[in-house]
Amino acid sequence: MASYSPQPTSDSTQDDAGVRLCAHVAPLNDTGQKRKNNEDSHLILPLDGSVAPQNGEENVLGFSPPGLLLAVADGMGGHIAGEVASRMCVESLAKEMTAQFLVAGATAPDLSLALRKAVEAAHRGVYTHSQQHAEGSTMGTTLTAALLNGTRATVAQVGDSRAYLFRGGSLILLTQDQTIGNLLRSRGEDSDRISSQIKEMLTQAVGAQPDIEVIMGAIDLEPRDVLLLCSDGLYKAVSPGEIVDCLEQPASAGQKARNLVMKANGNGGPDNITVILAEIQLVEKTLSRAKG
Repeated sequence: MASYSPQPTSDSTQDDAGVRLCAHVAPLNDTGQKRKNNEDSHLILPLDGSVAPQNGEENVLGFSPPGLLLAVADGMGGHIAGEVASRMCVESLAKEMTAQFLVAGATAPDLSLALRKAVEAAHRGVYTHSQQHAEGSTMGTTLTAALLNGTRATVAQVGDSRAYLFRGGSLILLTQDQTIGNLLRSRGEDSDRISSQIKEMLTQAVGAQPDIEVIMGAIDLEPRDVLLLCSDGLYKAVSPGEIVDCLEQPASAGQKARNLVMKANGNGGPDNITVILAEIQLVEKTLSRAKG
């Protein structure tokens, strides 16, 4: 299992027992301006059984253990294969995560291991379906998922859907696109010798090859942080500066999500666009107080 070390670290000296966090969560999925089919899927899964917001809605969700799972999947393949792959992926992810926490019972599972195992199970399901139904064509999907639990977010990625952290006016990329261009750069090779189209080709995707390597990471969360999960339909159409401008506006999480999608469509909307915004807020301090 590979891992990355996100740049930001928490400056908070409060421990998990003394802080309760929640999030204003807003998902939005849009076909864009150029595509007929929508091959993106997303998932909002409160593992405590709370009601998840539907597309275009906003809910306040807690993520005390067992936590809150967010995910974005961008499907690929001929005909409707991409749409099927992304939908199967998030449905399997939800099923596997729920099952793992039910089995764990009162014993908290290793969050990183639980999320990785769920992604791997989703991959096996999509790959098996692809072998049986895709008639030799490639069928797969990207997947970027974040499990918010306590004061921590555990992130899993396969492909090039992204997770960002917006903190203190800075937009920080928590994931790395798993593309040929980035692979060459990681080896110290000159990526400019290949075309832009080849640079952006994925090195792996859920369901597209027999085995995957789930890239894992984690970040401590603070009040006023914003987590942004998105498909490439957003970040390839909207610059980092434009994303920051949208996130800094005095608006609700739902309106900010709509503004991001409108900006992508205003910039041409060449692909399906999926955004999940989670604005982190402090619920209450639960440190014991002296009586009297």
